[in-house]
Amino acid sequence: MLMKTLAISLALASIVTAQSPLRVNQEKLLNALIKVESNGNDKAIGDNGKSIGCLQIQQAYWIDATERSGLGGNYVDCMRRDYSKCVVRAYMNRYGKKWWNTLEGFNPEKIARIHNGGPKGHKKKATKAYWQKVRKELAK
Repeated sequence: MLMKTLAISLALASIVTAQSPLRVNQEKLLNALIKVESNGNDKAIGDNGKSIGCLQIQQAYWIDATERSGLGGNYVDCMRRDYSKCVVRAYMNRYGKKWWNTLEGFNPEKIARIHNGGPKGHKKKATKAYWQKVRKELAK
């Protein structure tokens, strides 16, 4: 029984650690966004109370991300890192799909700027400075 349990544990560990290159890129970008947004503070509250969690998600962003994704949960769940990442993934599946979902098309700049500036954030001059902060973090 112990050997069977060990074999299952090893199999699960290999699945978890053997992430696709796309998933690795996505995680690296999410971690850079977290550093820029909150310096890693999962309980951060910013923008005069309008943004919460490590990724500083506003309620409208959360609604947009969850209304079609089936993610569920409550807005306050954005104070949990794992949930916040799921919200960003859902948002990008909606608004940044071609730059988020394939390794060939993966574009951290467009994704970061959409995260910062909304569905058309990648086209806004106002998000360029934000991208420079994220870019600097990605280079570390």
